Amino acid sequence: MLIRQLIGSGATALGRANYADQVGEYYTAFFGLSVGLERLGKLILVADYAIANAGQMPGERVVRRFGHHLTDLLQAAHTVAGKQALKLDYPRPTDAISLKIVECLDAFADAGRGRYANFAALGDPNLGQHEPIGKWWGEVAELILKEHYYGKDIQKRVEGHASVVDSVMSPISLVLYINEIGEAMQDVLTSSIRTGQTELVQRFGRYYALTVVRWLSEIFSDLSRSACYSHNVEAFSGAWEYFQTYTVDDSFLKTRKNWPLA
Repeated sequence: MLIRQLIGSGATALGRANYADQVGEYYTAFFGLSVGLERLGKLILVADYAIANAGQMPGERVVRRFGHHLTDLLQAAHTVAGKQALKLDYPRPTDAISLKIVECLDAFADAGRGRYANFAALGDPNLGQHEPIGKWWGEVAELILKEHYYGKDIQKRVEGHASVVDSVMSPISLVLYINEIGEAMQDVLTSSIRTGQTELVQRFGRYYALTVVRWLSEIFSDLSRSACYSHNVEAFSGAWEYFQTYTVDDSFLKTRKNWPLA
């Protein structure tokens, strides 16, 4: 239940985060997704261990050896899926955007690189060398825009709308926003274009993150059924039900804003 809710709150926050009034949602998203995915990866390894050891659960020392690095845990989950010959409907996402999302979440989970980065605002230059929001926009968001925005019809619509807003509002407005990479935006046109881009990044950032969640959820669901029904490990009875709403097709992942599904 904890993992299900952590991932859901993270995905929901990712679809709300923006430079203007919801900057804190970025941190909610990074916390929920990084911790949730780490724990889901470890659940997969625990289930695999129980299946391989006649229902015996791993001890604390074994679980500690699973580590905390998200990239390594996801690779281990991929190995388990292959070893168990799972027939997945949703294979591991290997597109550049999904891989970069995992990399950013992995960096955020590392206390030395991301989780305490905002402490730099308190004046300690030794903290905050890897600011996570700037990393997210500079690496993940730019990949999303390259794939889904630049040179597409949506770019024309966003920039056309921004021009109209600029012509109406500029004579009577003052603008000062700081965007995700720390740059000042001081005109209506730039801010309006960024708002349109942000809406696209919110939607596709959430979608690509959820494709990773969906893949892991299916692995754990299949493993927990196998553990329960084929290996008589009662501890996993019904465990798959907590993740079923993440194993849905793209139409849900792209359009559903609030997670987990009820």
